[in-house]
Amino acid sequence: MDIGNVQNVRRVRNLRNVHFIRQRKIYKIRKNPYIELTNNEFRKKYRFSKAECLQIVNEIRDFLPRAVNNRGKPISPSLQLLIALRYLARGQVQDDNGDLHGVSQPTVSRCFSQICRALASLKNNYIKFPLTNEELATKKADFRRKFNMPSIIGAIDCTHIRIKKVAGDYAQLYINRKGFYSINVQVICDANCHILHVIARWRGSAHDSRIWNESLIKEQFENGSINGILLGDSGYACTPYMLTPILNPQNDVERQYNYTHIRARNTIERLFGQIKQRFRCLLRGMTISLENAKVAIVALSVLHNMKLHFKKHLNINNINPNDNNNSSTE
Repeated sequence: MDIGNVQNVRRVRNLRNVHFIRQRKIYKIRKNPYIELTNNEFRKKYRFSKAECLQIVNEIRDFLPRAVNNRGKPISPSLQLLIALRYLARGQVQDDNGDLHGVSQPTVSRCFSQICRALASLKNNYIKFPLTNEELATKKADFRRKFNMPSIIGAIDCTHIRIKKVAGDYAQLYINRKGFYSINVQVICDANCHILHVIARWRGSAHDSRIWNESLIKEQFENGSINGILLGDSGYACTPYMLTPILNPQNDVERQYNYTHIRARNTIERLFGQIKQRFRCLLRGMTISLENAKVAIVALSVLHNMKLHFKKHLNINNINPNDNNNSSTE
């Protein structure tokens, strides 16, 4: 046996006598914003009131994984929601988000993913396109009352949501006409800026008209399943179920039509402004993975409709934000 092998054998024997000390896990001090923040501070940081957040928790609780025991200080669903809302509202770095709530960065990432998927699971409950005669009549009446346009049930448009650089052979397909990586999201809303339909899976290079032409909802309009008319911009083809502006109006009647069309279709532009101002991650860009970004966009659409629903139906007097059973973080 040469000298080198002898030295290796000695090192192995010495390692057997070494006792490694496992690093002690240090838990951060867990925060409870439901108790520590005032109502105004809470709404500013999370875009929802305490009562609204507790209502959301009650609806998504069954879609979240349950902790088998209390090992490792499990995070309550109410705090998981706030961690996700903080990123959605501010687009905050996950490390800073974790420091704010007393959790680690990997925990922030897991909470965000779980909450977004739970919210997206409520899509069919909060994002519904009107199909019955009563529902269609209500949407038409809203546009008729506000803009004096009959038979209109919604406005359609697409918006680009910035995402981080995509890897792979098809990365260039996510670069839009403005030169950045994005997802082109198609949205249909009613006269009250309520989202009726959303598609959040198309690459940034896809044109608005292509997304519409290959959507299932267009087939429903063509086969007569939906009795109504949509308002679109000049990027769409003018059809019996889609009204677009007149490019070169020649008389007062055509100019008045364009004016009314612009006012009514502006509801979709206001919707984009509202949702991007409320959830700044859409305005500044999403720094998460591509698949999580698609799920998050649907989750944000659900949250937007939830906000409108709460303003109309939620009785905050019946919910106690300081209820320990709901707001506990342990």
